[in-house]
Amino acid sequence: MSGPAGPKAKSKTEMYVDTKRKDDIRHANIVAAKAVADAVRTSLGPRGMDKMLSTATGDVIITNDGATILDKMEVVQPAAKMLVELSKSQDIVAGDGTTTVVVLAGALLKQCLNLLSKGVHPTTISESLHKASEKAVEVVKSMAVPVELSDQDQLVKIASTSLNSKVVSQYSSLLAPLAVEAVLNVRDLDRPDSVDLRDIKVLRKLGGTVDDTELVKGLVFDHKASHTAGGPTRVENAMIGLIQFQISPPKTDIEQSVIVSDYTQMDRILKEERNYILGMIKKIRATGCNVLLVQKSILRDAVTDLSLHYLAKAKILVIKDVEREDIEFISKTLNCLPIANIEHFRAEKLGHADLVEEVSVGSGRVVKVTGIKNMGRTISLIVRGSNVLVVVLLRSRFLGNWVYGLDHCSAWKAIVCDRLLMRWR
Repeated sequence: MSGPAGPKAKSKTEMYVDTKRKDDIRHANIVAAKAVADAVRTSLGPRGMDKMLSTATGDVIITNDGATILDKMEVVQPAAKMLVELSKSQDIVAGDGTTTVVVLAGALLKQCLNLLSKGVHPTTISESLHKASEKAVEVVKSMAVPVELSDQDQLVKIASTSLNSKVVSQYSSLLAPLAVEAVLNVRDLDRPDSVDLRDIKVLRKLGGTVDDTELVKGLVFDHKASHTAGGPTRVENAMIGLIQFQISPPKTDIEQSVIVSDYTQMDRILKEERNYILGMIKKIRATGCNVLLVQKSILRDAVTDLSLHYLAKAKILVIKDVEREDIEFISKTLNCLPIANIEHFRAEKLGHADLVEEVSVGSGRVVKVTGIKNMGRTISLIVRGSNVLVVVLLRSRFLGNWVYGLDHCSAWKAIVCDRLLMRWR
């Protein structure tokens, strides 16, 4: 008598699909992303708490800025890293809302987990979220009210709102008007919807209090003038030259050496070097230039001690080691042209200002250039604080994206470009 029939043999072409592992991976990704959102959730809003972070170098940072917190976190899990990148993208595009966007994403993922457990397909959830985002944009636009850029009181209130959840919120009455004035100063009157926040240069100086923070309609250099040879530290009716060449003895284009056999040859070389430098300075002085901004040189000294000596005798104020990335900002502010060769040094390429002077600011000294003729649409801000933490936070609040963009530039983009402001009902 034959036994019971066994299970039907599977076809050779039939494939086994492990759906459980796929669901487990999706669940693990959502849990990891939620963990990142929970890490910054308590720092959201005006009553949000600050986080104390310890870096690998031992530095301690206290902040409630979501982008800063997530940037310092060592995240390895791919889904969690996506939320970190989301926060960075929000900081670049809007300059604010870095914590909100992560917390919101975490909340949405939590609800997605509930839908997945009920058997809803992931594609259906994704399409529904996209439709919901379009509806959310419609609702936000319906809540917007018109804004007039001439109403500075309203603009100050908007800026103050952006600062209310920050460590420096107690200084919002001082910082908000400065932020408004800075943005309005750099906007193009012909194109009021175009604001380049790179035209706002923020300089941080340790010492003093936040109340000493000031807006300078001109240029500020974060180092003192080169007066080791007795050069001037204050020049009125300044004619300013911005140079990208070295005031030093020339070097050969190829590597070679010169052999000096006796002291007379050495004396001839030194004499030729002196004459060469003196000739350059005479050409500079002949144009009426009395302030010289020298770009920093990597290969050799941009200005030698001998050059500084002759420049001091010519009563020319020298600011050396100007960074290459600052040349465009300086050129735009002074409305002058950078000069790459001594042969092209002419009076029409110079900038003009009422006063260039070296002043004490906090624990150091800076050089201020004020009263610039035909000044470009730029502005400088000196932020002050009693300790490094306060100064860093102040600077990051004013400039927080690429080379530091306005913290509330999301509001400015809506206000300046669309002339609309969202108001809660």
